[in-house]
Amino acid sequence: MKYQPVITTNPSSQKGISILVALVMLLVLTLIGVSSMNTAIVELKMAGSMQQQGIALNRAEELLRVGEQGVDAIIANPAAFDFAAAGDGYYVTADAIDVHQIDWAAQGLNTTQGANANDVYVTEYLGAKPIPGESVKVAADGRIIGGAVHTFRITTRSATGKNAVRLVQSIYVSDDPP
Repeated sequence: MKYQPVITTNPSSQKGISILVALVMLLVLTLIGVSSMNTAIVELKMAGSMQQQGIALNRAEELLRVGEQGVDAIIANPAAFDFAAAGDGYYVTADAIDVHQIDWAAQGLNTTQGANANDVYVTEYLGAKPIPGESVKVAADGRIIGGAVHTFRITTRSATGKNAVRLVQSIYVSDDPP
């Protein structure tokens, strides 16, 4: 005796529901996959931007150290330093530079110590500032004796090729005049 399967349904009565369910599940899985891919791309761009911002910040902070070394060199030189020379990156408060408005590349600011042309710094001599609560005496040669310090504002700008720009400022204080 031969085995014959028993067919309980008539093939013409099937409506194709299993293919419809499979197509709907495939559509849902495709949408989840596309959404996950878009999220991953956005997160990758965010990580790259954060990396570029970190690079720009590190280079700007390194330029602060270079600027402070420049101030130390000016202070160590017994000759008076001329902050009025144009285009050397050194200014006095009367020059009223606005670091948010200046054209860093076109004004010939001090870029010689930077890693590249996108890394520049300027040094502004703010003058002698009295220390609160201290007495100040001006010597015959113009030196300030007593409770005052000479202050400098060093501003650095670093930019990467990926539109990451960082401006960093520090105040540098010295007992000795420039």
